[in-house]
Amino acid sequence: MRLETVGPYDFGGRLATAMTAHPKEDPVTGELQLFGTAFAPPYLTYHRVTAEGLLLDSQPIDVPGPTMMHDFAITEHHIVWLDLPVVFDPTLAGRDGMPYRWDEEYGARLGDMSRTHGSTDVRWYDVDPCHVFHVFHVGNAYEDARGRLVLDAVRYDHAAFRNAWADIGGPAGPSGPADAMEPGHTQAPAVLYRWTLDPAAGRVTESELDDHAAEFPTHNEVLTGRPNRYLYTVSGDGIAKHDLTYHTRHAYETPGSRYAGEAVFVPAADGTGEDEGWLLSLVSNDDGAAGELLVLDAAELSVQAVVALPHPGPAGFHGSWLPEPVHRP
Repeated sequence: MRLETVGPYDFGGRLATAMTAHPKEDPVTGELQLFGTAFAPPYLTYHRVTAEGLLLDSQPIDVPGPTMMHDFAITEHHIVWLDLPVVFDPTLAGRDGMPYRWDEEYGARLGDMSRTHGSTDVRWYDVDPCHVFHVFHVGNAYEDARGRLVLDAVRYDHAAFRNAWADIGGPAGPSGPADAMEPGHTQAPAVLYRWTLDPAAGRVTESELDDHAAEFPTHNEVLTGRPNRYLYTVSGDGIAKHDLTYHTRHAYETPGSRYAGEAVFVPAADGTGEDEGWLLSLVSNDDGAAGELLVLDAAELSVQAVVALPHPGPAGFHGSWLPEPVHRP
């Protein structure tokens, strides 16, 4: 079988902005929530697509400037926006790497917006200036019994961002990664965090869920926007399973110089438990050798299959699982 590009899809000409890499499908309604960002106003545009594939909403959301908003979250009734301090810098455009830099003065805030059709009002929660952070990837979010919004994601402080930014080709500079490896700096990891937005108190609180390095958090997408017990992350050279109820962590380490990629959860056809299914991960080799598709049991993280691939795979490659082809109108 050969893959060939068919062409861009713009929902019949209705999608007029860029589209996020991480749209969210509501597992109950089938609606697709997505957004686009731009370097000029409007910097952020929200879109809503029906289960039948009709783009209904395209609404600008007011934010101060262009930032690297790579992901967001949904709950049953809300959108959670991430307005964070990695900003577009036109002076870096045209240079090697991506034209973004860390800007402490931009600040960090989380936004709560109703998913009601046509809504664009956002209640913003400013983060303590001493705890400014960035998020590339969200795990999940939900509404708790007290009406609070709970968000689990991978948190980068400034040091962790410098380290990661250097690895993925970000530009050096006064607010960039140039000083990441100078004496006195440590290899700070990005770690799994929880933020709780409390409308009654009008504030946001945060807590560390795990102190191990983590990225690419995934979950059983049947529970997207609803309370979930488990998250899976890429951690070190392997894959970790986080039990958010009992605050435990179990990990599978890849052997040798192999590095696991994002673990995509595939539910068992007859499964009823949240972790009944498998994790699919594309494994790359540090020596450039051909990669592998790793299949783990999601409950125990035991190896079920290793499929040799004919070519190397790019580290950090994202994936999705579709039980059958999906054809949009």
